[in-house]
Amino acid sequence: MNFDIEKTIQYWVEGADYDFSVAQSLYEKEKYPYALFFGHLALEKILKAVYVKNRKKHAPFTHSLPQLAEKTGLKFPKNILTKLSEFMEFYFQSRYPDEQKLFHKKCTKKYTLEQLKEIERVFKWLKK
Repeated sequence: MNFDIEKTIQYWVEGADYDFSVAQSLYEKEKYPYALFFGHLALEKILKAVYVKNRKKHAPFTHSLPQLAEKTGLKFPKNILTKLSEFMEFYFQSRYPDEQKLFHKKCTKKYTLEQLKEIERVFKWLKK
């Protein structure tokens, strides 16, 4: 399949940057569960950029951060892989109604800020 690798990488990076800024805005508006959801989305997109850069192929159709990380070909520190697994909660819990109530209670201002800082740390590591 022929495609413009640099343009595709740029597409994913720009989307990731935008989604991370949305996560920060949602935090400021006290929409904590959705701030974390967009944090997950930002990480998903930056992982897809890394995948395209390293594999020279279109990114796989998955939302799984650990699966994307594994497929990039990068060597990840254990602490980053652990965080990527933990962040999966933000994707699932914010999307499914039965889980939303519990997740919304968990997403206090303090918890969300701590998690967004961790997301930002991983995000910056991936952008390097």
